Amino acid sequence: MRDRRVVITGVGRGLGRRLAEALVEAGDEVWGTSRNGDAPEGLRGRVTMELRSEVSIAAGSAEIASQTDGIDLLINCAGTDARSFGAPPGERGPFDLDAETFNAVMEVNATGPMLVTKYMLALLRAGRDAMVINVSSQLGSMALAQTMGADTVYNVSKAALNMLSLKTAAAVRDDGIGVVMIHPGWVRTDMGGPSAALTIDESAHAIVDTIGSLSIEDSGRFIRWDGTDHPW
Repeated sequence: MRDRRVVITGVGRGLGRRLAEALVEAGDEVWGTSRNGDAPEGLRGRVTMELRSEVSIAAGSAEIASQTDGIDLLINCAGTDARSFGAPPGERGPFDLDAETFNAVMEVNATGPMLVTKYMLALLRAGRDAMVINVSSQLGSMALAQTMGADTVYNVSKAALNMLSLKTAAAVRDDGIGVVMIHPGWVRTDMGGPSAALTIDESAHAIVDTIGSLSIEDSGRFIRWDGTDHPW
């Protein structure tokens, strides 16, 4: 379904920004959120939303609700890692981080998506074949955790997001809302680095195509950008 009403977080930069652009190119009506209100051109609305603040999430959601009576697709794309809060590249193991840094990453990557979905729930219930896409990571996979990922709290936060997604999927299934986790691939962003396998364009366009093929029957799946199942 095209001409969807879409909300996507984290459109200020990186994958979130390119996803927002790709959705507009696909014919969707898109509201984008970021910490400072920065967003690409062509969006239906640009909303300031700080994911570490429930007050900000509630206010941003109310702003969107004043402009539409329903949302068909929510993409929780905003994410961060310990480097954003001052952790040196080589000091991100389980005993390197203080509680403040650990909790800050958890707030953005797990608590934030939970609250965004909570405050968007009325709009999603009013949507058409509504779907929540939580942008997860292969680094949230228990099967891969022992061999992948230098940033412990990033791994933990994405694993938490996966569990949150499963619980959310069960909670909203009777409302006809689907919830799917997507690993976007190893992407050449600020976090992914220049050696990553996929360009932002490759990941974004593949994700948009994959989302277009999903239905309520896919709810609870953890998939890759190309729609194939990802190991838990």
